[in-house]
Amino acid sequence: MTTGGSLRAARIESMRNAIGRVSSVVKGFKIEAVGDRILMTPRSSVQSWTVFDVQTAIVACGVGRQRVLSDVEFGFPGEPDRCPDVAITEDGATAPYSHEDLLAAIEIVSSRNDKNDYAVKRWQYARFGVPAYLTIDPFRGACDLLTNPRDDAYASRRTYKYGDTVPLSLRDGAGIEIPTASFKLLQAPEPSPPPARPPFPPDLRSP
Repeated sequence: MTTGGSLRAARIESMRNAIGRVSSVVKGFKIEAVGDRILMTPRSSVQSWTVFDVQTAIVACGVGRQRVLSDVEFGFPGEPDRCPDVAITEDGATAPYSHEDLLAAIEIVSSRNDKNDYAVKRWQYARFGVPAYLTIDPFRGACDLLTNPRDDAYASRRTYKYGDTVPLSLRDGAGIEIPTASFKLLQAPEPSPPPARPPFPPDLRSP
C-alpha cells in the first residue's frame, strides 16, 4: 500500500473508532463519516415512521425479515462503513456484512439538499456496485431510485412523488413495491433570528 493509501486507511480507522465511541454515549442521532468530518443528525419521528413503512412494505412483498435491516453496518474497503436507514441483503448473508451483501440501500434524507445522501453516499454506493440506491426525501415529497451502477455513478434514475408506488427489482429476481401514500412531509426548520442588540448604557450613546 502506498504512503497516501496508508494514511487514508489510518484516517478512516481513526474515524471509525471515534464514531464507535460517540455512538456508545450519544443516543437518538445517526452518526456517520462525511468526508473528513463526523456528522451527527438527530432522528425525527417522520424518519422513523418512514423507515417502518418501508420495512413493512418490503417484508409484505415476500422478502424474509432477516434480510431487511436498519442502521446495520456494511463494510466498504478503503472508505467509511455505511449504515443505511434500510438495507436489503442477499439471501443467506450474515454479519459482519460487506458491500457485496447489499442488494439495495435506502436512505431517508435528513436535511434539505443533503450532501451526504445525495452526493457522498451516491458516489460510494455506485463505486462499490450496490445495485439499487433509493433516496426518500420528506422535504421534497419525492423519491429517487438509482440503478445500474457504472464506475462512480448510476446510469438510471427515476423519480416518484409521494403517493406513487416505487417498483424495485432486486438483482436476485425479487420484485418489491413500496407505496408512499403514507409517507409524511418534513418541514425544514426556520433559521433562528439574530439575537437582539442590548441597549447601550446612557454614557456610551452617541451624542
